[in-house]
Amino acid sequence: MIDVSEALAHLHDPPVAWSEGLAVEIAGSLAGSVGGTVDWDADADEEWLSVLVRGARVAMVSPTLPLVVADEGVARDARVLAPVGTVITVPSFDASVIRCDIAVLGRVFGEEDKFRELRMDTFSANELWFATV
Repeated sequence: MIDVSEALAHLHDPPVAWSEGLAVEIAGSLAGSVGGTVDWDADADEEWLSVLVRGARVAMVSPTLPLVVADEGVARDARVLAPVGTVITVPSFDASVIRCDIAVLGRVFGEEDKFRELRMDTFSANELWFATV
């Protein structure tokens, strides 16, 4: 199990230089390194830039938070490209291996209610994506 409560709770301790432009650059570089594409609808205020390989998410980069979630295949590149951010590594985006306190999710992503359908003791990166999009 990967408990991300502490990592998410401390995303802004200390504040880091993070911007939408940096997130776009990181996602683009990750996509280039794995032969993938970036999927993001900025006009719809999507919370994540998704890096997709053959339609499957292998990384997601927050345009507003210094946060990258990446599968094991791209995590090393993510840590190199986002040295000032927090990189959470998962074995796959479908693996239910993440746990987090719902109050932390609410503080970080807003609206604690949108996480009520997640099982806080075990959810996947894709489920986090769906809950926050």
